[in-house]
Parts: sequence; structure tokens; C-alpha cells
Amino acid sequence: MKKTLLEKCRILLLCMLVVMGLSACSNPRGKDGKTKLDQVIALHEVTIDKDQVNISEVSDQQLKEEVESSTESTITIAPTTWGESWKQGWFDGLIVWPIAQLINLFASFTDAGWGIILATLVIQLLIFALTYKSQISQQRMQEIQPEMQRLQAKYQGKNDDRSKMLMAQEMQKLYDDNDVHPFGSMLVMFIQLPVMMGMFYACMRAATTVYGSFMGMPLSETPLYGFQHMQWGLISVYVLMILMSLIQLQLPKWLNKLSNKDGKKAYAQDKQAGAMANTMNMTMYMTTALIAFMYLSWPIAMSFYWLVSSVIRALTSILSHFISEDARAKREKELAEKRSVGVLKNRKK
Repeated sequence: MKKTLLEKCRILLLCMLVVMGLSACSNPRGKDGKTKLDQVIALHEVTIDKDQVNISEVSDQQLKEEVESSTESTITIAPTTWGESWKQGWFDGLIVWPIAQLINLFASFTDAGWGIILATLVIQLLIFALTYKSQISQQRMQEIQPEMQRLQAKYQGKNDDRSKMLMAQEMQKLYDDNDVHPFGSMLVMFIQLPVMMGMFYACMRAATTVYGSFMGMPLSETPLYGFQHMQWGLISVYVLMILMSLIQLQLPKWLNKLSNKDGKKAYAQDKQAGAMANTMNMTMYMTTALIAFMYLSWPIAMSFYWLVSSVIRALTSILSHFISEDARAKREKELAEKRSVGVLKNRKK
């Protein structure tokens, strides 16, 4: 139990390090909570009010003096080129700029909210297409957690070489029977993490989210502002984001229970296995609580993105589950046929 708890603490520590790394990145927003003028990424030339962006903290002194000396109440922002983004760093040019311009492109036909929805849909479908096999493996890994916990509980406290070897053999057999590749899910994390960070900056810097809205909600505002001023639209998006995140995390477990409702694959778990499951659940809840705390001060556009992304990931989880179950049924059928052939051969002998 102690070893399992340490493993879960490492997972949580990794999540916290990711959050700290994200927070340490340069902030495109000023102290007033508005996006800095020189950080806005525009697809077309747009004219906005001066009070919609931060001017006092821009790094381009020439631009700052030019805007502050102007008597106009509006600012015209020129389209942001790919080359200009590359000057600010490879991450801006390779990830943030394309995502921001994708949001701007879709928003130009609809509004900022639909821009985020459609951009998120395209990005998640692209990720799913590139990491299809890895996501299937990740789905199976989540679904066999009860069986893994049963094995861990079975060999709990047994540190001799023979027990370790037997546990490794049973674990490998479990992986082989379910066609699981433990390191396959790393590809999904490797792609999703920079995309999530890129989406974070794109939602704050895309011109359409800076001055745009969705159903009357300014997407540049934060959930904290919504709670302070009782803006129910902002509060609703934030609460739905948290609920959907929890549902998406628990979905593999629910799907596994649904597929095991006939009892054929059910396993009796002892108290130790139950304690391991509780530890994993606690880790997921703490991670969600950490995200909820961070998102309080992030623009509602990011909460909106995470909500839409959670819905899409939940749908792909359901799709992956049924694909996995279909593949499992085929493997079991092939194995049964091989056994039948073997029995017939033995009878003939």
C-alpha cells in the first residue's frame, strides 16, 4: 500500500510540475488582466477600443508611445504573420500562432465561442487520428485497472525474487491478453500537453477571443470575475467544465462496469485492491481540483475550450471502448477456435 501511495504521489507531483512550468511561461496578459497589445494575434485587420487591451506593459516601446500619444479611442491591429510569431520563439510560431489563427478563421464566419468549439473539434480529431492506436491502448490500460489492482494486492508485501517474477509474468500476460502497450499512452501525453499549453495562449491572444463573446459572455473575462459579479453565464461554463472533467475521468471505469455486467469478467477485489482504487480516485480528484483552482484566474475562453475538449474526449473514449471490446471479442473467438482445433487433434491421436 505504501509503494502504491508513493507512485500516486509521484503522479500528482508530475502534474504540479507541469502546472508550475505552465505558470512560469511568459504571461501575455498585463496586471489589469487584459491581453497586451503586442501579444494579440489577428487574422485580418481589426479595429478595437483601447480599453480592450493592455497598452502600458507592452514590450515594444515604439508601439507603446505611438498608441499612448494618439487621441483616437480605437486601435487598428494589423494581421499577424507567421514570421512575426517565429521571432517570439518556436513555440509561438509552431503551436500558438496556428491554433490562434484557426480560432480566428472559424470565428470570422460565426462568433468567438463557435470559433473555439470548431477549432477544438478539428484539433482533437487530428490528435485522435495521429494517436489512434495509442489512445486505444490507453483506453484498455484504464479498463484493466481493476485487474491490475487485483494483481498488485495479490503480491502485496511479497518482495522475494520468485514473487516478483510471478507478478511480472501475470502482468505481462494481462497486457498480452488485452493487447495493451504500457508505453503507448506516452505518445498521447506527449502530443496533448503542448497542444493544451498552445491552446491556453491562443485563447488569450487570438483577436476574436480578446474582443469577442459567446451568447453575451465576453470570453476574455475570468470565472473569478463571474463569481465576484454574479455573472451566471461565466459561472455555468466553469461549473460545467469541472463536472465534465470528472465525468471524462470516470468514464473508462463506468464503461468497464457496463461491459462486465454479465459477471463473466468480474473479479473479487480484497480490501487492499479497494484501497489502491481509492488512492487512484483521490489522485484524479486532486488533479481536477488543482485544474479548477488554476482556471479561476484564466480567461473563460480556456474554460470553454476545456469543457468542449472534455466532451470530445469522452466521445472518443466511448468509441475507443467499443472498438476495444470488438477487438477483444474477436481475439477470444480466435482463441476458442484454436483450442477447439487442438482438442480435435488430441482426440484423433
